[in-house]
Amino acid sequence: MNAPLARLYSTAQMQQQSACDERRREERHTTSFAAWLQTSPAERLDVRLADVSLHGCCVTGPAGVLRQGSFVSIGIGPRPPLKAVVRWVRRGPSGGEAAGMEFLRAVPGDAAEWNVLIDLGA
Repeated sequence: MNAPLARLYSTAQMQQQSACDERRREERHTTSFAAWLQTSPAERLDVRLADVSLHGCCVTGPAGVLRQGSFVSIGIGPRPPLKAVVRWVRRGPSGGEAAGMEFLRAVPGDAAEWNVLIDLGA
């Protein structure tokens, strides 16, 4: 974690995030890419992917929408969205929120849009 972000979190939060980082199966790749989340059949919201790996991602978006443990679908292109579970939600400095998600299944090999982000970041 770089220094400016470290000041935003308490020591306990930084230790918790460090523990989460150690449990990840793969390294997350930083990106900034438009995506959408479907939180229920009637609710779809625009978010930004902040990082991504084969097994999960972090998104930023509006506050008060996502809850830890909820199931969502996340999409970035024309192919069907990936199913995920929200693992954590944190309030951001600008009033929005960041949320970490674990995909229920790894990103498929034929999901070109996702694999480009994982391989190159964007």
